[in-house]
Amino acid sequence: MTSDKIDLIQSVRRGDLVRVRYLVEQREVELNIRDKWDSTPLYYACLCGHYEIAQYLLDNGARCQANTFDGERCRYGALTDAIRTLLKNYNVLTTRTVKRNTYDEFLRKLYEEGLYSDVTFIVDERTFSLHRCVLAARSAFFHEALGTRWKGKRCIHLAKAKFNAESFEAVVRYLYTNCCEIALDNVDSVVALAKSCRLPHLIELIERKKHEIDEWQSSKTSSSSIYRLVLEPDDDDDSIRLDFRILAEQAVPLELRQWIAGSELPFIDQPKLDMFSDLIFIIDDQYYFNVHRAFMCTRTEYFSAIVKNHFNEMLLNPTQSTMALKHIRKELFLPLLYYIYSNECQISVDCVDDLLVLADELLLPGLKRLCGNTYSKLLSIDTILSTLRLARLFDLVKLEHQCIRFISDHLEEVLQQDEFTKFVLEDAASVVDRQELDTVAIIDDLRFYLAEFSAENSSDMDETSEKMKLLDDFLERIGLII
Repeated sequence: MTSDKIDLIQSVRRGDLVRVRYLVEQREVELNIRDKWDSTPLYYACLCGHYEIAQYLLDNGARCQANTFDGERCRYGALTDAIRTLLKNYNVLTTRTVKRNTYDEFLRKLYEEGLYSDVTFIVDERTFSLHRCVLAARSAFFHEALGTRWKGKRCIHLAKAKFNAESFEAVVRYLYTNCCEIALDNVDSVVALAKSCRLPHLIELIERKKHEIDEWQSSKTSSSSIYRLVLEPDDDDDSIRLDFRILAEQAVPLELRQWIAGSELPFIDQPKLDMFSDLIFIIDDQYYFNVHRAFMCTRTEYFSAIVKNHFNEMLLNPTQSTMALKHIRKELFLPLLYYIYSNECQISVDCVDDLLVLADELLLPGLKRLCGNTYSKLLSIDTILSTLRLARLFDLVKLEHQCIRFISDHLEEVLQQDEFTKFVLEDAASVVDRQELDTVAIIDDLRFYLAEFSAENSSDMDETSEKMKLLDDFLERIGLII
């Protein structure tokens, strides 16, 4: 577990809401982490009686569903009735939750809304609008079946299935999201279906969760009301990203694979691996990328708009829609492609500027944050102020914090730069009707970081005091009193 994750759990336990907010909003620490005791930050907030922190965690996406292992554990361990009532009444998906988990939300919507579906399954008269590329990427069984006995079929009626619709729904939701809920009385049916679909990891998750519940219930004297298993991936489980990354790799034209890796990528066998592409993007007027509308058009409204022919950029093709992207060169499209499918990509220093602009245009905040991570590795005395301006311009909160930390760590050198003086004066001038003692954003940020550093490192208080004095002397020298 990383230091930030440990810090989050410790801050929750001691009731430090300010620190919790800082770690969640600026350090972007995941809320649903687990320690070695399988306990989450929300559990500790409930156990220690910190109502405001419990409410904040729930507002920002902490998971706590009724009649599940985590939900019952939080309710059972809650120190106060007020927290129990909060847990009982809380079942809201907020916009902040969606914003923090854009990839998870994309996968959920892809399954639940069935946008750009190209195959329909009917089980017990219940209809499931699904995507062949997702099923094939996640399950060897579906990949084989969709290419043989179900090849070309748009509607598949499983009339004589030995499983019910609820079992099929659980398995399919797992394929799409790596998560699912299973009623305890339906577990055996789901396990049987998972075996047929060759999903050993799902079976392992079910058995592990059942064991946890059995152990927990046996240790309690009072009865509990757990009726459902809630399956979620481990923190280090990247299986769904790796599976969907294969779709991106398969989309790359053969002539570009050597350009990417220096030799032809060994994991792709295009003639044998059909991933059911339904859209072709032409890049640089010569490279044909066989992609999927379900991913490209659901993750960004831009591609959705042009695929709907709003801007007359489509070319007619009897089997696939084909479109030329005139303004995106291959150096930018490749990391964009991998990001859209797997939420991860490698970003070179040479293209990070243009990729950041593109990510902003396409409304992809996650890709912007990945660009910010690239910039954070390039911080230096010469680039720090231009990077800070960029972080503010593109609303890269984490990168802005890293810049402030860098300036604080190299304060004496930065204060000598004319560019820094100009930066501070610009910040001061941006305050409308500024009075003599009004604050300045960058100075406030620096003082906050120095105070926080001092609180965390009591042995370095003298160093912090010296830096505070340097800052005050600098402000006096340029004629600002704050």
